[in-house]
Amino acid sequence: MNKDDIAKAINSLDKAKGEWYRKRVSFPVDFSDIRRWAIGVYWPENPPEIFVNQNYAKKTKWGKIIAPREFNPFAWPVKADESNGGLDIGLIPHLRSMAGGTNDVYGVQIYIDDIITERSRVSEYKLTKTRLGQTLFVINESEWINQDKELVRTRFPTGVRY
Repeated sequence: MNKDDIAKAINSLDKAKGEWYRKRVSFPVDFSDIRRWAIGVYWPENPPEIFVNQNYAKKTKWGKIIAPREFNPFAWPVKADESNGGLDIGLIPHLRSMAGGTNDVYGVQIYIDDIITERSRVSEYKLTKTRLGQTLFVINESEWINQDKELVRTRFPTGVRY
């Protein structure tokens, strides 16, 4: 990264940090969505009964079918609020980037008929010298809330740009 790219990226991150952007709302979660996801995740083994058998699920502490923790209600396209909170470091065409890992913190389970709302923001960033040169580490925060305003998941993905 040259000095102009660094200045542009830091300026954009300073403006965007802490501001929620990119809101999207899932379709209602369907039993078939959960069942198919569980089959795919556990294939070629059978998925646990809690994800696919309603009679079994009634006898559990949840009392009904739950989605696997890694279930993604946004795997099917939904319209998103295209605002990006002023974040435009991705628009620097010659910056290279790679994924730097993800940390998930889970809240309540996802159930059939839940509608999940997601919003994202820049959580923190750090510019440091690495063997790749000046390297920018950006940690975003993505929050999922259900229709009852309960926290379902918070994800902290790290993006690395150099």
